[in-house]
Amino acid sequence: MSKKIKCIVVDDEPMAREILVSFIEKISNLELIKSCKNALEAFEVINSQKVDLLFLDINMPEVSGLSLAKMIGKESKVIFTTAYRDYAVEGFNLKAVDYLLKPIAFDRFLEAVNTFFETISIEEKTKEESNNVNSDFFFVRSERKMVKINFDDILYIESLSDYITVSYTHLTLPT
Repeated sequence: MSKKIKCIVVDDEPMAREILVSFIEKISNLELIKSCKNALEAFEVINSQKVDLLFLDINMPEVSGLSLAKMIGKESKVIFTTAYRDYAVEGFNLKAVDYLLKPIAFDRFLEAVNTFFETISIEEKTKEESNNVNSDFFFVRSERKMVKINFDDILYIESLSDYITVSYTHLTLPT
């Protein structure tokens, strides 16, 4: 992956922010945009520029990390960083990439970042495949097989109760 991943750190604890920033600086594909001390500051950053990844603490004053995660768009991914196991299920329900418990070891941080890279790689492949869909054909199931039918080859389609019959230049298949 050649593109730099733009990320922010959001944590009300200065030491936790420093640790995450030092971890980010060790990974060449990550670009730290800002280290934020609360969710409101992070929200301003997210609304002013593209953020690919947030390292987001959950338990913060005023607006929690969970609330911020609910407010941001799906194009920004979240790795939660917290001292509390209790929020893990809710974090994953919000489609978090990972959930890191403090104190965070660098190898565990790296594992979470790799999970992020795998996630965006899969999303990019899926998006690329959906963009390359050829609309000149479709598939039907016939006799427990999938059969490709080109639109240009169709002679007629007939509805028969719960079934259809597709007649095309090669042969007629009940589906």
